[in-house]
Amino acid sequence: MAGVPDHTGGSGPAGHEPEYEVIGGVIDDQPSGVARPQPGAGSPPRTAGNFGAAAAEAWGSARTSFTSWWFWLACAVGISVAWGLAAAAVSFAEANGWFDTRIASASYLITAVFLALAAAVLGAAWGFRHSHGRFLVLLLAGGIRGTALGALGGGVLFLVGASVGGPMALAVAAVVVMVLEVALFGLIGAGARACFAAAAPAAALTAVVVAFLCVGNVVATLLLLPGTTVMDQASVPVNVERDDSGRILAYECVGDLRPVEVVHTERVAWLAAANPALLLGSVGADVVPMDDELGWVLAGLQWAADGPSREVPCLGGESSDGLAPSMPVALTGLALQSLVAALVLVPGRWLRARRQAADPV
Repeated sequence: MAGVPDHTGGSGPAGHEPEYEVIGGVIDDQPSGVARPQPGAGSPPRTAGNFGAAAAEAWGSARTSFTSWWFWLACAVGISVAWGLAAAAVSFAEANGWFDTRIASASYLITAVFLALAAAVLGAAWGFRHSHGRFLVLLLAGGIRGTALGALGGGVLFLVGASVGGPMALAVAAVVVMVLEVALFGLIGAGARACFAAAAPAAALTAVVVAFLCVGNVVATLLLLPGTTVMDQASVPVNVERDDSGRILAYECVGDLRPVEVVHTERVAWLAAANPALLLGSVGADVVPMDDELGWVLAGLQWAADGPSREVPCLGGESSDGLAPSMPVALTGLALQSLVAALVLVPGRWLRARRQAADPV
């Protein structure tokens, strides 16, 4: 197989697509996914060949970023801003007495939170700039760029954690989330760019979607939260078992139902699950021990997603044995982000294909 160099500077639909010559036929690897290989007994499996070509093309796209000092400058700025905002937020909170007790690793946690948000913003920007290619190519290229950012950000976070004594598992969780966020938000940026021929409206759409996922969904959840307070019925819990953090693990219910006021947080918590910062908290809650000072903070969103059964056992007279297992918030958040990416990317690729068909030149 002889490779022809990528035309990274082209502006046409195939400007970012490599071509490959194969003995016995030519693979026309265009974004539409149409390929016309000549069948042969020695041909490699179609799936393996497509994935290998996509991986090579994704590496070529990511390599163009790695050879640009703008990419590394963006990484440095994103990490620096995340650390600076975290330090400022902790100092401001301590000066105003927002912490009942001083959490030594608060700066560690908040730095990780801002790194997740920075990864989302940078991922959308990189996807916007490199919007040509098949879905798999875009996803893999975003993951490669995310790995580079995650390595740098994870190294800085590891140093911050070591200086304040925070759990190192949180740094690992942050790297995983950063890679995922760059890849998924990269699809959002690429899809938004494909929706419009002009860059300005595409940039506006990208900004709106990213702003909602990074800020707007949390604001909407807080605004909707008061409306979830209702009167319900509960009986008396007995034989209550708790873990080291005081969380109720198991119980039985006896007696008649009595009216209680409960907050059904599970009705709106799913909306905030797609936020990169809260997604980090959900992933971190699975790896940071509950006896750590950050453990109960990270588990907060999962508790909200589980609803009032955390605080009001025997709701409706139902014991813990009858409750369905809770859905991990991280899976819900990733599913929602993937859905948003699909809602932007699929119409964008369709619109771009229509523009190319109308103006083949």
